[in-house]
Formats: sequence, C-alpha cells, structure tokens
Amino acid sequence: MLESQNRSARSPLLRMSRGPAVGWIALVFGGTLILQSVSELRIVPLLFFVGLTLLIASLIWQADTLTNRRPWLYLTVQSLLVNGSALLMPDGSPILLAALNPVIISQSYAIYPDKRKFIATFALNACLFGATTMAITETPHHGALFVAWFIPMCVVLLGITNLAVRQLQTQFRTQSFLTELEVAHQQVEELTIANERQRMARDLHDTLAQGLAGIVMQLEAIDANLSKNRSERAREIVRQAMDRARRTLAEAREAIDDLRSLSKPKLDFAQAVKEEADRFRQETGMQVQLDIQAPSPLTHILAEHGLHIVRECLANAAKHSEATNVWIRIHKADRSLAIEIRDDGQGFNTAFIGKSLGHYGLVGIQERVRIIGGSCEIDSGSEGTSIRILAPLPEGD
Repeated sequence: MLESQNRSARSPLLRMSRGPAVGWIALVFGGTLILQSVSELRIVPLLFFVGLTLLIASLIWQADTLTNRRPWLYLTVQSLLVNGSALLMPDGSPILLAALNPVIISQSYAIYPDKRKFIATFALNACLFGATTMAITETPHHGALFVAWFIPMCVVLLGITNLAVRQLQTQFRTQSFLTELEVAHQQVEELTIANERQRMARDLHDTLAQGLAGIVMQLEAIDANLSKNRSERAREIVRQAMDRARRTLAEAREAIDDLRSLSKPKLDFAQAVKEEADRFRQETGMQVQLDIQAPSPLTHILAEHGLHIVRECLANAAKHSEATNVWIRIHKADRSLAIEIRDDGQGFNTAFIGKSLGHYGLVGIQERVRIIGGSCEIDSGSEGTSIRILAPLPEGD
C-alpha cells in the first residue's frame, strides 16, 4: 500500500520540485563561478562546466519521465555529473558539492519507497562526494569544512522532501477514499432502487394481484351458479365480490399511503390474522383452524410482513392446492415468533419456487422473511403443504 502511494506521489513531486530545483542550480552555478573567479577562471573548464550544469538541469527537468524504468541509472549519472563538474571548478566546489549532492539524495528519497535502495543510493553519493572532496582539498581541515556544509544541507532537503511525500500520500489517500465513497454511494443508491422495486412488486402482488385473482374466482363461481339457475347463491357471491373489490381498493390505497408516509399505524397482529381467516372462510368455504398465541405487541414491520405472509399462504391454498382445510398456528418459540401454516391440498414441487414465470407469491414470502431476518421452511407433498417461518423477536419480548 505504502509502495503504491509512494509511486503515485513520485511523479507529481518530481514535477512540482523541478522549477525550484532548476532555480537552485542557477544560484549554485553563480556562486561557484564567483568563488572560482577569485583565484583563476579558465575558459575551457568554464565551457565544460556550463555544459554539465545545463545537462544536470535538463535531467532534473525531465526526472519524472527518466525515473519511470531505471531510476538508479538516472541517480548514478546525476551524481557523476555533479561531482565531475566540481573537479572543473575546484575553488568553487564547496558550494557545488554541498548544494547539489543533497538535491540528488533528496530525489532518491522521493523515488525509492524501499529504504534499502535509498540507503544504497545515499552511500554511493556519499562515496563520490568523499572521493571528490579528497581529490580537491589539500588539507583535512578543508575536507571537514565540506562535510560540515554537506550534512546540514542533506538534513534540510530530506526534511522538506519527507514532508512533501507525506502530504502527497495523504492527498492520494483522500482522493482514493473519496472515489471509494462515490462508488459506495452509487451502490447504495442502486440497492435502494432495487429494494424499492421489490417492495412495490410485493405490495402490488399482495394487494391488486391477489384481490383481482379472488374476484376472478368469484366471477367464475357466479357464472357457474347462474348456469345452474342458482340465482340466490350467485347474488350472495356477487355481494362477496363487491366486498372483495372494495377491500382490494382499500388495500391498494393503504399500500400507496405506506409508500408516501414515514409513520406507520399500529397493527394488532393476532386480530388481523383472525379477520383475514374469517374473510377467507366466507369467500372460499374452506375451514380454517386457528391457534394464535403471539406475544403482544409486535413491531410494526414484523406484524405487517407476518400478516402478508399469512394472507399469501391462504391465497395459495385457495388458488392452487385444492385443499379443504387450513391450519394456522402462531406462537412464541424461544426468542422467535413461529408462524406455521399447512393445508391438506395436493402439494407442489418446491424445486420450481422462483423459477416459474408469473408465480411470485412464494418468492414474495421468502423476500419478506429475509427482510424480518427470519428463516423459512417449505415442505410439500401429496398430503399437503406446510410452511414454517421463524422470525426473531426484539430483545425484551
């Protein structure tokens, strides 16, 4: 991670520093010429010195490109050029060696995240500095003076480089965090949209689809009774169908209000299940046996999804199973609410749940169970279908 951040920071840092570095070289160049001119300034060494200085400056200007593949070659060539140019201006070399060698060392610190490579580069530069100093100076006193200038300059430039590297690493980390945050925000937005689509699909299925399916079944029963001249029974079913249509409309409006509203009305789960069972008996003629021992009160989300699960199971028993009896048992099991619904119908193949186009009831049950953090077991065979849901109760219930 740190190596990647250092690599990312290297090129911007070298680009940012090349202007000040070239300006610094110009100052060193002028100071070296002034010191050298005090004693003797020859034209040929001067021309070579000017050429080497321009080469050093041009390499520093393109350092971000030259260090992409072989940074060690760039640093070695720069060290040789700096120390070689000092041999051309021996009397002005104190300024040159003490001012430009630390620049190369600080560049190596910015280039290499591996400290071993930096130490190796520092050692090479120090050796070249020492050899050049010994070749130029006549007494140990002069050599100590060179070192006394060299060390403080290294400390200052390395300190500045370290601060710049850390600042750029922080900037890259911040940018990376912002990018990750934008991606996460986009994923959350997409997930929210997907959840809302699933929620609307469940609500449409549990209100309009179920209601219309029930009305269709009642209209078919009316048609069958009319064909047999059972007008009284047909009128009775017509009234039931009208009630069913009104109730479906009311449920659809409740679903729309639920999508718009932030507050949820309180729901008596046990009473709502009883009313649903009574309506189911009247509309289908099937027998419903109830055993409700649910703790009260339940959270709104648990009661709401539990009621929809019961409603969907009853609808499936009426439409698909050809059952005559349904048993509903709701009770507390340890720290969970258990909802058990079974019928004596013909059953179905559970392997096709979610794979049959247009049949979303059981899929909706599984989605609702997942929302309330519960588990769902579905067993179906020739003796009927059994659905058992376990939903965790809040602490304290």
